[in-house]
Amino acid sequence: MEQVEQRRDFARQHLLIPCLIMLLVWGMALYQWQAGSDSAVVIFLLYIGVFIGIGIGSYIALPPLKRPIGRRIILFMMGLLLLVAALISDHGNMQIEGLFFGVFSGIAPYIVLHYLLAKIAGPLVFGRVWCGWACWFAMIFDLLPYPYSRYRQPGAWDKVRYWHFGMSLLMVAALWFGFGYAATTGIAGLQWFIMGLLLYYAVGIVLAFALKDNRAFCKYLCPIAVVQKASSRFALLKIAGEAPKCDSCNACVEMCPMNIRVPDYILHGERVLSTECTLCQTCINVCPHDALKLSFGFDVGGKELIDYVPPKTRPSER
Repeated sequence: MEQVEQRRDFARQHLLIPCLIMLLVWGMALYQWQAGSDSAVVIFLLYIGVFIGIGIGSYIALPPLKRPIGRRIILFMMGLLLLVAALISDHGNMQIEGLFFGVFSGIAPYIVLHYLLAKIAGPLVFGRVWCGWACWFAMIFDLLPYPYSRYRQPGAWDKVRYWHFGMSLLMVAALWFGFGYAATTGIAGLQWFIMGLLLYYAVGIVLAFALKDNRAFCKYLCPIAVVQKASSRFALLKIAGEAPKCDSCNACVEMCPMNIRVPDYILHGERVLSTECTLCQTCINVCPHDALKLSFGFDVGGKELIDYVPPKTRPSER
């Protein structure tokens, strides 16, 4: 009973701020509605209020082992909002090819600004939080039946996303410099964006079922991860831990969607320096010893300790 009461007190204490922010945002929506503003602005503010109050508030109030479900709800709410905004805002092609077209042509400042803030500058502070909490691809992939793959595929699999990034850049450069073609804004940009969405969704779902891994696309194919991994090395926000509390039970490793060997960092007095970390906080929530937490600090990441599929035992070793 005491633990239940403590949990209720914790929920009440931490739900107060999200609920107050929700009411404040709804008040702004009411003001905009009475002022005769665009109905899209009013709907957007109402949705943001729901997202903050119900989405984030519910995540905080949930027991730790239920929070991965809460994060998926937040991911779906945020990803859907951003996807709808991208489709109806007439900003054109929001895929990585749209960024390349925008840089070459100089006619897509919104797309370039989006990538600068969310995919380059943002990870310098918050790491790859986009991948764990806002991505419109991950919101679909995380609904598939394989949220926790035990191991990552070894070998050339890790290089595919770099080939994808390079081929996309070469293709856009050839179209722009060779033919003067730019699918960035307008109908052409939107068509390219939608075709890319459908293709990535299809490939990501097929790959998830083939490898029994919801995040297979994110680990092996996503070209945006190439950009984020470069800047998230210097992220101020990372997972930290208390080595005396960690007994290498590997509960965090088994449940990590990105297959990071979390205890190998903590037991050496380091924060989690892997650029594969998406700040999903699953490791924090499943740790039976409460040894992990989020922390702000400065260190250089890029030290990749990943749990790959173990090599098959040789016949002579059986």
